[in-house]
Amino acid sequence: MNSPLQSILEILAALTVEGSTGKNLDSLASGLLRQQKVESAFLHYTPGGNAPTEGFPNVLCVSINGEVIHGIPDDRKFQFGDIVKLDLGLKDAEGNFDDGALTVIVGERAGSAVACRLVKTTKEALEAGVAQAKAGNTTHDIARAIYAVAQREGFSVIEGYSGHGIGTALHMAPDVPNKPVGVPVKLEAGMRLAIEPMLSSNKGYTVIDKNNKWTVKLQGGGVSAHFERTVTVK
Repeated sequence: MNSPLQSILEILAALTVEGSTGKNLDSLASGLLRQQKVESAFLHYTPGGNAPTEGFPNVLCVSINGEVIHGIPDDRKFQFGDIVKLDLGLKDAEGNFDDGALTVIVGERAGSAVACRLVKTTKEALEAGVAQAKAGNTTHDIARAIYAVAQREGFSVIEGYSGHGIGTALHMAPDVPNKPVGVPVKLEAGMRLAIEPMLSSNKGYTVIDKNNKWTVKLQGGGVSAHFERTVTVK
């Protein structure tokens, strides 16, 4: 049975079609969150650092083609073959957070061979990472699984961004990297993790949009894909 968040994402994915826009989807997402009687986790969220102090302006992140994450929904009409990443977070009535994302290629049987393979690989990387979210493993077991899938297909993980712990806050310890870097953290039963591989067709280096101060974009061209799921360690 799908979670409320996954159900909303699947509805939005089905409506990610030619001629629609990020603003259209953001408005729909807002209504669907209300229907589910849950709050947006993203609207006005302020992660700190160099992010704008007024917080994220929307309930949904919509990132297109070379935009990786944190895209602000706008009036650009989706074109045949666009790679659109939808990222949504919510807070339920008990105060628990959920975070998820998926990637859609606009148009039936659309997209270049590279784009289709990238999206398929990123989804496979998510499943590989989720399979390692077991008590007694570490965050590096998840990272190694994701990284192995990316390497096998010749894609890069996005540098500088990772999954995360989640629970009574949107972002919590531990970091859940997409390749084994840093100090591994042992996983314990009951921990909740947002696992989110982000892969690219280039070297995976990024810049933040100078105008909106939010959107993370690939440096030097290329396209990216992003999938995310919140899981409980068992």
